[in-house]
Amino acid sequence: MRSDTEGVLEAALHAYALDDLPAAAAFFAEDAVYAIYVDEEIFPFGGEVVGRASILSVWQKLRQQFDLVAHTPRNITGENDIARCQVAFQFRHRQSGETIDGILRLVVQIEKGQIVRLREYHDQERLRAFIRLVASPLEPNAVE
Repeated sequence: MRSDTEGVLEAALHAYALDDLPAAAAFFAEDAVYAIYVDEEIFPFGGEVVGRASILSVWQKLRQQFDLVAHTPRNITGENDIARCQVAFQFRHRQSGETIDGILRLVVQIEKGQIVRLREYHDQERLRAFIRLVASPLEPNAVE
């Protein structure tokens, strides 16, 4: 495994895509900041959390309601301690069976081989339309 900025991000995303959430979370510092830039009223998993355990909790809540169909990083680039990439994704809403796909953007800060800050950007209007399509509010506290 590469230990440079790009290699750390690539390895974390690979673990996430394999549904090994604890392994993916292990690439984050204990006090890492994880931000999904989506209004919480559209997507209850949006917002910012601090700490590896909180990050893992967000992922578990997401996976309780969505099956991951695809999560493929594209164009990972790194400069100093910042890595950027796009991720092609597809999730299936478990209750409705509907799928959403698209491209999200990540900006990730890595220090001493660990992710200390990850910022995730989505098309909010696309998510808003999808939530209306499934016509069932997502439960923000599905996993306690």
